[in-house]
Amino acid sequence: MRKPSYRKEVERRLRRYPILKVAVEDLRYQYPSCTSNYGEPMHGGQKEYISSTEKYAVQRAEKELELKRIEQALKILNEDEKQLVEERYFTRIRMNDEVVCDRIGWSKRSYYRVKKEAIEKVAYTLNLI
Repeated sequence: MRKPSYRKEVERRLRRYPILKVAVEDLRYQYPSCTSNYGEPMHGGQKEYISSTEKYAVQRAEKELELKRIEQALKILNEDEKQLVEERYFTRIRMNDEVVCDRIGWSKRSYYRVKKEAIEKVAYTLNLI
């Protein structure tokens, strides 16, 4: 059986979520220097310039949006799906499916069914499908 193309992207984003959460929190306390400068030219040969502060603000907004989207996706998961996602993707020690399945105490069939449903829900919420 072929795995859906969006699965890798969902798993990558879920693994990155704890790191993203810390990064967004850190960005709230960091501000680039607010000294005057002439900025850097924008892409496409335009004559407009973007300052380092503006770049920082855009980067921060993008990270906050990504974090918010993942958090919204996690809210729609049921308890079993949340437990699986937390054990599989949010722990510091990266574990494979078999180890997580044993830790949770589910049959392999139940584990993979719940995992598939969770990934589909997250993918749909993140507009990947």
